[in-house]
Amino acid sequence: MSCITKHHIMTTLKILLITALIVVNMAIFNGNLKLNSNSMVANKVESATEEPTATVIPTATAANHVEHVIQQRFEKRSDNVRRICEARGSKAASVTKPQELFDVPSIGLLWCPTFKAGSSNWLDLFCKANFNHQIYENCDISTMRANNPTTRYLSVSAEDFHYNKVMKQELGLPFMTVRNPVTRFLSAYRDKWEMARSPSFYKKRYGEEMVRMYRSVDPILSEEEKEALLVEAGNVILNKQLGSLSHAELVKNPYLNPPGPTFKEFVKWAVNGGMDPHIMPYYQSCAPCSIDYNILRLEKLNEESGYLFSVIERSYLNLDFRMSLNVHGKTDDCLLKYFRTISKHDLQLLYSIFFKVDCDLYSYPCKDTMNEVLALGRISKELVRC
Repeated sequence: MSCITKHHIMTTLKILLITALIVVNMAIFNGNLKLNSNSMVANKVESATEEPTATVIPTATAANHVEHVIQQRFEKRSDNVRRICEARGSKAASVTKPQELFDVPSIGLLWCPTFKAGSSNWLDLFCKANFNHQIYENCDISTMRANNPTTRYLSVSAEDFHYNKVMKQELGLPFMTVRNPVTRFLSAYRDKWEMARSPSFYKKRYGEEMVRMYRSVDPILSEEEKEALLVEAGNVILNKQLGSLSHAELVKNPYLNPPGPTFKEFVKWAVNGGMDPHIMPYYQSCAPCSIDYNILRLEKLNEESGYLFSVIERSYLNLDFRMSLNVHGKTDDCLLKYFRTISKHDLQLLYSIFFKVDCDLYSYPCKDTMNEVLALGRISKELVRC
């Protein structure tokens, strides 16, 4: 091959290489231009959909965006509550005064406690904020009640109570936490009454009453014999002697087989007039048609409590909520198993009394859950534990 031919080949290769580099650079430039154009369009759309504000807000950071999303959630929930309350014949609108409210002036919040919906975590936070170390060590709901300035406001009759007139100018930002009412109801049973897990709840919170009223026992037994067995069972539970008894000894006493009310007995008690703060519907305990609450969901509590703290300028606070796990399985995973032991009649009563209004107010799909339970069919065998 001649030198001239080699020279021509090398020149051609250089030209091709330079051309390729030019093409690549143009593509990158055009890509960046398109990306920047899209970003500007996105920013215009975003700013057009935001509500107008008094000052010009620079491009939102990720944190700003999260706060904006949470704020929209709160507004949507409040709007839905107002809509349901305004609906003609709503049971929620008939409850005009909350059962209990706690003002926490050191933080700037007004709390309506909803038990089995993160209440223990809020109580712990408020005890730390309100009391010195010595009192905090023994702080519980009774301590909060004894030091609660809102008690005087709630002493008025339901007819005279009006939040906007009586309380708004003096107390903190009102808020409450909600949880799926169906899950909450089952969680209360599992944590407080199942297998007499809490002896005090068995005795003081109607557990003994439930088994007395709804436990199936040998009809041959006289009333005196039944009562003697019930007293024996109560002593075993309160003295925490269940673990020391053999299976044969437990079976001998129908009130210890199983100890504590079954879920079916618990539901029977509830739909026949039984009530406890841990299962009381939110609309009865917090009167949401009288007070415009900031509504937090337990399912997103850490995120939403952080937003609430930023609103009251207490961003240093941290709720650090963690769902306590039942050693026998998550309540959500066990839900269908428990509710399938309940008769259709009692399910309908349960939905009507405990779930319907709250599920409408706070947009939980409780009716779908009840329909799923009915579609799967009832399990006749008593479920002792998940």
